[in-house]
Amino acid sequence: APSQSIALALAGSPPSCPSAMIYICKAACMPCKACSTCSKSVNECCAWVSNLFGHITQNPLGGYVIGTWCAMGVVLVCMAYTASKVTCDEPTMAVFYVDIGLTGVHSGFAYYIQRQLVYALGDVPPNTMSHSEIAAKARHIMLHDIGFCLYFFLFGASFFYNCTVFDDLSTCDGTGPAWVAAALMIFYGFGIANYVLCWFACQCCCGAFEPARSQPAAGGVIMGAPASDGRQ
Repeated sequence: APSQSIALALAGSPPSCPSAMIYICKAACMPCKACSTCSKSVNECCAWVSNLFGHITQNPLGGYVIGTWCAMGVVLVCMAYTASKVTCDEPTMAVFYVDIGLTGVHSGFAYYIQRQLVYALGDVPPNTMSHSEIAAKARHIMLHDIGFCLYFFLFGASFFYNCTVFDDLSTCDGTGPAWVAAALMIFYGFGIANYVLCWFACQCCCGAFEPARSQPAAGGVIMGAPASDGRQ
């Protein structure tokens, strides 16, 4: 009978609706998978950057080094862009090239002075050392490191030089980015001077309240000091 044939045909045909729903659900999940893959890639990238700069950020003065590199990067881009786009008199062009050179000096010294401090601390992890020990090492570098002594005067010269360049920049059109760079160099001088003073003061103040690692015994012998063998 026709009704039986139709019933048999319907019974033997595979259900198409559930299979279609499966593909629809898979398509709906694709953005989630893409987001997960993107998140994994971002995490791997962050881990790579952390490992690359870990020797800087995980040591004293890490913020100073990274902050200097970022600020000097902006100054470099602004000055290089202005120098490539405008044609000014020689004094104004000299401003561009002097500040470009100063970006290299500031960036190089920031890394140099941190390395000097890390070498002075030795193999002891900085997070296991007391504030007074770190302050003592930093004080020694400030007083005896020739690189620090030379940079001290160059740092001041860089600050006062950028305070005087605005007259030269005003004589040439299209020097807007150079104005931004010169202003940033002045703010950098203020910021770094205050950062170093506050950092050193915090190390000294925190060290003053730290408990001594070794206390003198009743007989005046300091624990951990080598015993005298009678030789002078």
